[in-house]
Amino acid sequence: MPVNYVLRQEKREGSKELGKWYARAVHSGEVNLKQISDEIEENVTAKAADVYAVLKELVRVMKRHMQNSQIIVIEDFGRFKIGLKTKPATTAKTFTPQVNIVGARVLFQPELHIDSATKKRSLAFLDGMTVRETAKNDVEKE
Repeated sequence: MPVNYVLRQEKREGSKELGKWYARAVHSGEVNLKQISDEIEENVTAKAADVYAVLKELVRVMKRHMQNSQIIVIEDFGRFKIGLKTKPATTAKTFTPQVNIVGARVLFQPELHIDSATKKRSLAFLDGMTVRETAKNDVEKE
């Protein structure tokens, strides 16, 4: 299935791209862990409840390893790690985590494929992706 998009015009005053048009992905909903477990059950010999239990445990284990400064590598999927948002300190001596670390986030890097012949790089999740304009796009095309 293709990724749906709508067209949006840049309208921010002062933008050097003011008036230009861009495609924005349109998402048609969410899929939760239970639904993913049910779908996986259709393709493997494990029951959905077992798949769900394993995926729930995967999340717990990944959290523990990332919070221990480890990078999680899941082959054919990608890498997960924790990144920090910090404010600068004047000197290394005055840096304190309580003052200078102001946030954290999970960073995900999808699996990267490199074609050996062309050296072209592509993300595993985007291989074979197609796009189409949504059926209802309220943009008048000239």
